[in-house]
Amino acid sequence: MKNATKGDLQKEKLLAAARKLFAENGYEATPTKKINQRIGAADGLLYYYFPAGKKQLLNEIIKQTTDNKTLAFNKQFDQLTGVESIQETLIKVFQIIWNILTKAENYETLLITVRERAVIEPEQINWLLRLADRIEQKIADYLRQQIMDQTLIDNDPDLMADLVLSVYESCIYRQLILADKRDFTNEVARTLSAEINLLVKGWR
Repeated sequence: MKNATKGDLQKEKLLAAARKLFAENGYEATPTKKINQRIGAADGLLYYYFPAGKKQLLNEIIKQTTDNKTLAFNKQFDQLTGVESIQETLIKVFQIIWNILTKAENYETLLITVRERAVIEPEQINWLLRLADRIEQKIADYLRQQIMDQTLIDNDPDLMADLVLSVYESCIYRQLILADKRDFTNEVARTLSAEINLLVKGWR
């Protein structure tokens, strides 16, 4: 953290420790004492920086990564060259999402969001929906341009983007949540490619 104070660094250490412990053991099974112990701090330190305790920590963990993920996706999406086929571009978009979500702290946040949904504040739980909306908008804009360039037949780009996002979400749920596998294997790539190709074929 640039120009970070000692207090800022302590808060970051507490957030990182709590995120890892919540992801590994669950929110309820992680006492504040264990979070302090993880960073070698006195028992009262957590409450000094987070007076509302674990609940405040939990919501701050979710909030902390929301904007970062959206910014990272926008930046990498805008760097796509546009010389690939539609199928290749859509697969590259998925790989951007995959790489963002499987980064250690993001993956921990994803697991916490899914498992601890009942105790996370509503405005924080929506970070996945906000990220999905941004991704869908970017894909729709890309497909709209393909229609204008007559690469695709005239169709509803918003509906097309929704279908693409459904394929992405299905793959992410199967692999990251159910199977707990973070490697983008050849099998994942083949399945994704087949599903994307099937969609695009119907749009030509």
